[in-house]
Amino acid sequence: MSTRTWPARWESLRSGEDCPACLQGRPDEDEWGVRYFAGQVSDAYLMRRPSQPGHSVVMFRGRHVPDPTELDPGELAAWWADLAVCARALTAVFLPCHLNYQIFGNAVPHVHAHVIPRYLDDPAPGRPLPDAVFASAADLPADRLRDQIAALRRACASS
Repeated sequence: MSTRTWPARWESLRSGEDCPACLQGRPDEDEWGVRYFAGQVSDAYLMRRPSQPGHSVVMFRGRHVPDPTELDPGELAAWWADLAVCARALTAVFLPCHLNYQIFGNAVPHVHAHVIPRYLDDPAPGRPLPDAVFASAADLPADRLRDQIAALRRACASS
């Protein structure tokens, strides 16, 4: 028999017990990022330590749902609509050549997507960003974070 590699509390997290996304509610900011959009069912956060300029997380806030396939049709449509508002804002503010949408749930089994802008000069054109890009990400200076949040909020409001 193989050795279990997933956390011992994985099943309880997936069921919503002590889900960190649910426990935090809808904060304006957390240790990872600052909210720039509060949508119908989602919040979007600009990451404090972005892998690429504009790296954001769009977190479903309607209820605990560990996988997008478990959203009902109305929730799914609302989540994607909120995500689209954020994607348009990221495109308007950061001018990427493409956006990657990463939906993992491996660490926090609660529906969310990392939206990662890609640029013409990034280190992996046509491929996923290498782990080293995430490992070497640095905190945004407070003034740049504030300015980017303000720009994203304006872009979301006009979307």
